[in-house]
Amino acid sequence: MNLITQEIGSFRKPDYLSSRFKSLNSKEFLENAERATLETIDLFKKAGLDNIGIGGEMFRWEMYEHPVRKINGIEIYGPVRSFDNRFYNKGSVISEIERKESFHSDEIKFLKKNVKDREIKVPITGPYTLMDWSFNEHYRSRLDLALAFSKIINDEIRELKNIWGEGKLQIQIDEPAATTHPDEMDIVLESVNESISNIDGIETHLHVCYSTDYDLIFNIIPDLKIDVYNLEFANRDKINLGKDRPGYRDIKKFSQVNETMSRKRSLGVGVTDVHIDFVEPVDLIRERIEYSLKYLDPSLVRLNPDCGLRTRSREVGFQKLKNMVDAKNEIIKNL
Repeated sequence: MNLITQEIGSFRKPDYLSSRFKSLNSKEFLENAERATLETIDLFKKAGLDNIGIGGEMFRWEMYEHPVRKINGIEIYGPVRSFDNRFYNKGSVISEIERKESFHSDEIKFLKKNVKDREIKVPITGPYTLMDWSFNEHYRSRLDLALAFSKIINDEIRELKNIWGEGKLQIQIDEPAATTHPDEMDIVLESVNESISNIDGIETHLHVCYSTDYDLIFNIIPDLKIDVYNLEFANRDKINLGKDRPGYRDIKKFSQVNETMSRKRSLGVGVTDVHIDFVEPVDLIRERIEYSLKYLDPSLVRLNPDCGLRTRSREVGFQKLKNMVDAKNEIIKNL
């Protein structure tokens, strides 16, 4: 049995990069972002992760503004508070949108050159979230705008896959807004599927966090062209030991949906909370994993933090990842 451990997205940047991120010239930025990526990859390897993501997103400041600034037809209006109590500069779609340059080719080229012993997973902000977090002054409907973003993301993924070349590339579609409008799950379904349509040689992931109702996602899983669902559970759970793990009860529902499908989907189980500095002990994480394995075949389980760890210190983030790996290793050893 091999329970794959994976990084979920962002990680806290070193001070030398975060304090000057927007003031560095292009040459200085590239040097510092590459240095921070290598340092973060080394940290992930020391923690024992199987999948290092994209090295903690050192090339990115924020998940919305980073791609939007590389799309024609969007005017940046100003800062608004985001879901994790940070700010991002919100844009308004004022004309037909088109990609003027790749969002993430610099990252994928650097990873291809420097990482050969770990799998990577590229997080890309999803079409529904880009639509929902933008003002719309041009398109007829929210669906039309979401599908316009889908076309752009599809082009981006194709370029990244072409750069990566041989071997399966993992692509994680980040959709924190996916369940915020329950009556728009048809838009989520159609726009996500269009963003990854007709692209061979990739493993598709969907990451949804901060959701109060995963049933909305579970209801459309049979029609989504997604291989792995990376979801948040630890934030809903208690931190004391015990057989009952209230934060993980939705895993049974996921399993029931999975049983209805011929092609089984995998579940990335969030086992550490990214909102708190409390470092979950190995015993607690092990109980969370063991509870999950009551409902899921180990071959269908990935282990990850609930979300990106950028709001925690690098020291706390590292320890959370290491304890996750240690808990996995204890389970494997005792089988």
